[in-house]
Amino acid sequence: MAFGQLDNGSDAQPMHEINVTPLVDVMLVLLVVFIITAPFLTHKIKLDLPKVSAQPSTVQQPVSVSLTKDAKLFVDNNPISREELSQHLQRLAASAQAPNVELRADGQVFYEEVVKILNLIQNAGISKIAFVTEPSGG
Repeated sequence: MAFGQLDNGSDAQPMHEINVTPLVDVMLVLLVVFIITAPFLTHKIKLDLPKVSAQPSTVQQPVSVSLTKDAKLFVDNNPISREELSQHLQRLAASAQAPNVELRADGQVFYEEVVKILNLIQNAGISKIAFVTEPSGG
C-alpha cells in the first residue's frame, strides 16, 4: 500500500511517496488569483492616439525662454523682465503664425518659478511649449 499502515505489524515502513495533489491544488488557486488580479496592477492610461503622416514642420524659428537658478529670464540669450516677456510673447502670438516656445529651466530652480513662467506663456496666447532637456549620460 502507498500510505503508511495503521497496524503495528513487523513490516510497517515509512511512506516513500509524496502526495502532490494538495500542492497542485494550491498552485492552481494561486494561478487563478494572479490571472484575475494582473489587469488591476497595470498603471497604463489607455489612449486612442490620432494617426497622422509625418510632415516637415513649417514653423518659424522657436523662441527660446531660459530661466536661471536665480530666477533670471532670458529670451534668445537676451535678458528680459517678466513684464517685457509677457508683452513680447503677446506680440508674437498676435502674428500670423503663433511661435513655438522652448522653455529651458535650470535644474536647481524652484518648480514654482517654472509654473509661473508657463502661466505667463499660456496667458500670452501661446500653446506650443517644449521643455528642453539634456540627454542622460548613462
